[in-house]
Amino acid sequence: MAGKQATTAQELQPGLVERLKRVIDNQELAHAYLLVGPAGSGKSEVARWLALRLFCLHPQNNEPDLTCPECQRILSGNHPDVVVAAPEGRQIKVDRIRYLKSEFTKSAMEGSQKLFIIQDAEKMTTSAANSLLKFIEEPGPGTYILMLTSNKSAVLPTIQSRTQVLEMAPLKRADLLGVLADRGISHRLSQVAVGLTDSVAAVEAWCADDWLANAIQGVLRWYQHASAGQMMAFVDVATDLVKLAGHDREHQQVLLDLITLLWRDTLLVASGVTETTRLHFTDELELLRQVSQQYSLKQLLAVSQLTLATRHQLEQNISFQNVSEQLTIQIVQTLNGKTGARV
Repeated sequence: MAGKQATTAQELQPGLVERLKRVIDNQELAHAYLLVGPAGSGKSEVARWLALRLFCLHPQNNEPDLTCPECQRILSGNHPDVVVAAPEGRQIKVDRIRYLKSEFTKSAMEGSQKLFIIQDAEKMTTSAANSLLKFIEEPGPGTYILMLTSNKSAVLPTIQSRTQVLEMAPLKRADLLGVLADRGISHRLSQVAVGLTDSVAAVEAWCADDWLANAIQGVLRWYQHASAGQMMAFVDVATDLVKLAGHDREHQQVLLDLITLLWRDTLLVASGVTETTRLHFTDELELLRQVSQQYSLKQLLAVSQLTLATRHQLEQNISFQNVSEQLTIQIVQTLNGKTGARV
C-alpha cells in the first residue's frame, strides 16, 4: 500500500515531483502552495509525497523510504505534525480554520516541522479564507501549508496571491482511464468520458443514476437518424435529448459535447484513422465506418464544424432545445445536399 501510494504521485505528476525534489535540494521550499488540478490529477498524492519526503528519517535518492516510523504514521494518517482539513458537507467553515490557526501557533510535537493540508480549498467560506490570510503571510519556521483545489477561480485572489500556484499537468489518457477503472466506471463509459473531461469527479457525477449511459444511448439514437439524413432526428431531440438535458446546464453542455465528439470520431474514421486510442466511441466503430463511407470528407467536416458552434450558442443563452433542433436541421440539410438522402 505504501509503495503504491508513493508511486502514484510519480506516475500521475512526474514532472511536478521532480520539480519539488529540486526545490527541496536547494532549500527553496515555499511556505504556502496552491495545488490546482481536476479530481484524479494527483493533488492528494503529491501532497502525501511531499509530507513523506519532508518527514522521512532516511530519504534515499531524494525519495521517502516509506518504511521509517515517520513515513508509516503519515501513510496511516496518524502523524501529529501533519494536519489535514477537509470540507464538512459542502464547506470548510471558519471553526475548522480556527482549529488550524490554533495548531499553527503550537510548536511541532516532534521534530521542527509542521505541515497543513487543506483539501478542496475552494470550499472555504469567505470568512474562513480571510481568517487564514495572516497565517499564510507569516507562518512560523518550519511550517508549510498546502491547499488543494479543482477550481482555482473559486479561491480568493488574496489567497492565490500569497501562495505559489502549482498547476497539475493534464493526465495522459491511459492514466485517466486507469483512475476511472479504479472508481468502478465501465470501460465503455470511460472511453467516451475522457473525450469530454479530465475530471474524475465530473465523470462520477455524470454516471450517477446511469445518466451518462442513458445520454450516450440517446445521442446515438439521434446520430443514427441524423447521419442517415432523416428528420426523425428532429423528433429525437424532443423525445430523448431534451428529457436527458432537463434544466441542468452542465447536462445540456455534455449532451452537445457528446454530439461533437461523435461526429469528430466519424471524421477521423473517414480520414483513415483506425487506432482506437485516438477514438472515443470505440464500441460503435462499425457504425462510424458505415456513416463515413456514405459522405465526402467535405460534408463530414462541415457537419463537425456545425457541432463545434453549439457551445457558443448555448453560452449565448439560446435554449438547449433550440440549439439542438437547429443543429439537426443543418446537419440533415448538409448531408442531403449532396447525397439526395430521404428526409
